Amino acid sequence: MELILSSVTTAIVNLIVFSLLPVLWWFFRHRKEERFFQWIGLYKPRLKSKWWILLVFAILYYFFYNFDFTQFVDSETLAYIESSSAVSANAFAGIGAAAILPALIENFIANGTAEEILYRGFLCKRLCKKTGIVTGIIVQAVLFGLMHNVLYIVAGLDVGLWYHTLTFLFTGTGALLLGWLNEKIFNGSIIPSIVLHGTGNFVASMLIAFA
Repeated sequence: MELILSSVTTAIVNLIVFSLLPVLWWFFRHRKEERFFQWIGLYKPRLKSKWWILLVFAILYYFFYNFDFTQFVDSETLAYIESSSAVSANAFAGIGAAAILPALIENFIANGTAEEILYRGFLCKRLCKKTGIVTGIIVQAVLFGLMHNVLYIVAGLDVGLWYHTLTFLFTGTGALLLGWLNEKIFNGSIIPSIVLHGTGNFVASMLIAFA
């Protein structure tokens, strides 16, 4: 129960923190033009590309997700990360089925929904309008990757430059693919990226929980 309450708290805090800027921006600049959910991309997804493009994307994302970048990290650094309480997923380590509900809450709401609202819903769409779709997708991916580096630093984790570089490349590539999925394959809806983001994190949490 304590873990569930912790996940609910994290979800609420993340939704507030990650949605604050988008809500304020919309309220003061766009509320008379469009409803917030429509403006941020929380609407029904509709495939706008050919089906085979989605298939190619699915194959690329599958190989990306299953690529284990930790194989390039030394065992000492990995052991340090896996034992740190500052890494939220470690709270699920070895607890099995008890991790399912809190992991669902944390991965689909605290991470999936909250982060997608800010990065693919707010930043990506604003950048795409200002700089063009391709440039906008790339810039938001860079910012998303850097966010993960900052989180490690703020958490006080001394993981070294190499791990920071790998983290940036991996999370940045994920953000690039998710932005492309929303803006180029679907109709700008962020629901596809919420589903993929949340599912990916949830599967990773389950692997830790049932290890």
